[in-house]
Parts: sequence; structure tokens; C-alpha cells
Amino acid sequence: MPNWSPSGSVIIKPMRILNSTTLHGWSAGSWYAIEMMRGLAGRGHEIHMLVPEGRTAEASRVAGFEVHTTPDLRTVPPSAWKATIRSLKELRDKVVRPDIILAHYGPDHSWWGAIAGPPQRRIPLVRVRAHDPREPSRHPVSIWLHRRRTDAFIVSNELQRRSYVGRHKFRSDQVFRIPPGFDLKAWEGGGDGSEIRRQCGIGAETLLVASVARFAPQKDHATFFKAADYLARSALNVHFLVAGYPAEFETSYIQNIVETYSSLHGRYTLWTERLSDGRPLVRAADIGVIHSSGSEAICRVAMEYMASGIPLVATRIGILPEVIHEGINGLLVSPGHAKSLAGALYRLVESESLRSRLGKAGRRRLEEVFSYERAVGKLDSILRKMANQE
Repeated sequence: MPNWSPSGSVIIKPMRILNSTTLHGWSAGSWYAIEMMRGLAGRGHEIHMLVPEGRTAEASRVAGFEVHTTPDLRTVPPSAWKATIRSLKELRDKVVRPDIILAHYGPDHSWWGAIAGPPQRRIPLVRVRAHDPREPSRHPVSIWLHRRRTDAFIVSNELQRRSYVGRHKFRSDQVFRIPPGFDLKAWEGGGDGSEIRRQCGIGAETLLVASVARFAPQKDHATFFKAADYLARSALNVHFLVAGYPAEFETSYIQNIVETYSSLHGRYTLWTERLSDGRPLVRAADIGVIHSSGSEAICRVAMEYMASGIPLVATRIGILPEVIHEGINGLLVSPGHAKSLAGALYRLVESESLRSRLGKAGRRRLEEVFSYERAVGKLDSILRKMANQE
């Protein structure tokens, strides 16, 4: 029930929100979870994060959230199941006492769904699928938990929404699509990228084509390097920056790919240093490339390029066709097509006016469609409805 002031106006009660996420600290999904909770905290809500120690926990503390690091839901051995259930119930019922629970990754959702209890007694459980555009798991237990123990689903792109409503037949009024919001104010400041360019050994007259992505199979670096090879043979004044946060084995894998192209020798920089502030890395580029063959539920780096006014070439994967409109604020190509990717890059290399037009349009699209305040406001409204606090 709402509270009423002496004048008769409604006083909205702040919610206590428990956000459970085992996502990796360097992923866009982790960034999304923290950014949306930061926005809700700014509206007066109390945020609790259940997250393993690591970068996400550190960022949550910096944001001012209450952080709980146990139990660790990433991998629970059978011998620890009962203890994990007891620990979760104690966190929920005695420590946090939340008005609503958000679960991001598969393990989070499964554990909280397993202890949710019958509808008349349970705290609303909302599944936030911001980490991966794939459909829900087809495992019978996962489907049962989704159908019987989940009150709402929040997705970041249309592919996910269609998967829930169309293929898996969840009610459309249970599935809410909230395009990720990008906080342009928080993106202001930081370096201009000149130091990054200096470390690449290039001057202002050289065009820098940048790929910033995890070194993982779904990012399809092999196609990017093949396209770079085509471009390097026809466009002489181009340098390639390939930035990622890999393990040692993955770094060797990337190096083995690029070394097969003699045209790229001395024409690329492999950047594996993890920067606390990624703005200079993005702003060093003249052209941004996203060459994924899968994933991209949010694609944070696309929005970072757009916020910086840098033109983009991207594959038609995940949320990217919703973020980029072909020829208006970027160029789109089919995944795995190196010649198409090279052709799109060549168009941008050859035309300064096209780069300028697409870069400016990308910034405008962020402002008009991917507003941070709008995304947070929509999430706030949905969660209030779920917690019966509208």
C-alpha cells in the first residue's frame, strides 16, 4: 500500500533490491547490471549485490551498493547444495529482506528460482537476460523454473523478446524489452586517445581502424584479420588496433592468425593491457569495427564508439541491427563475410565526409533512442509493478 502525505499526495516508498549476478567483471552484462542499479540507486532505492569477489564486486562498492560475496553461485558442488540453499535463504530472509530479486546469469536464476516458494508467499523474481541474446536453456528444469518461478523477464533486444514470447510461449505481458541506456554524461572527460596512437606508432594522418573485443570464438577475429588483409593491400595509410583482454593461450591464438597475413606486418598493434579507463582506447580510433558471429546482447563498445562520434562497421548480430541503421548511423555486414567487411571499411577509409556523417548520426541515435534516464525509468516502473509499489 502507498503512503500518503498530509496534503494527500502519494509518497513512493523506496525499494530494497537484491541483484544477483555471477557475470564476469569485464563483460558488457556486468557493466549493464551495475549501470542500471546505479540509476535506480539515484532514484532512492537501496541496492544489494550478490556477486563473487572480483571486478564486478569492486565496481559495485565504488557505486555505493551493499555487496555480498557469499554464497558463490558460479559452481556449486553437489556436496554444498544444502549449505548453499541455507545461505541463500538467510541472505534473503534475515540479511537483505528485499522487495524484489533480480537474477542475471543462469546459475543465479536457477538457485533463486529453486527457493522462491509458492506465488502467494514468494518475493518477486525477475530474470534479466542482458548477457546473451540466445534463447533460454531448453533443459526441462530451466523451462520449469522460467514458467513457474519467474514473475517477469527483462531483455535488452528484440531477438530475446521474440524467443521468449514466440518460441517458448511465455506471456507477452511477462516479457519487457528495455534497450540498454548509455549515460553520455558519465562518458565525458577522459583522454583523447593521442597517447594510444603514439604507442601504436602512428601520426594524425594515418587512419586507425580499431577492434575492441574479448578474444573469444564468437567474436570472430579470424574474419576481421582476413578483411584487414584485403584492406591493407588496397589502402596504404591504415593501421589496425586489436584490443582485448585475453588469457595467454588466447593471445597466442590471435597472434597465430595475424601472422599468416604478411600484408599486416608492421601495420597492426595488439593491445592486451587492461585499462581502468577505456575511453582513450576507444577515442584513439577513426573507425570502429564489431565483427562478432554471435553474442552482442548489449554491445557496450558500439555505444562507446557512437558516444565518441566514431563511425562503425558491424555485423548483423544480436542487438546491433537495433543500434545501427544501415547507411544512417553506421554500416552493417553479414557475419563471417570478410570481403563485405573489407568493402564497408574501404568505403569509410576513402570518404572523410561519410565518416563524419555516420559518426555524428551515431551520437544523435544514442541521445534519441538509448537514453540512460529513459532506460532506468522504465526499469524502475516495471520493478515497482512487480513489487506492488506503483
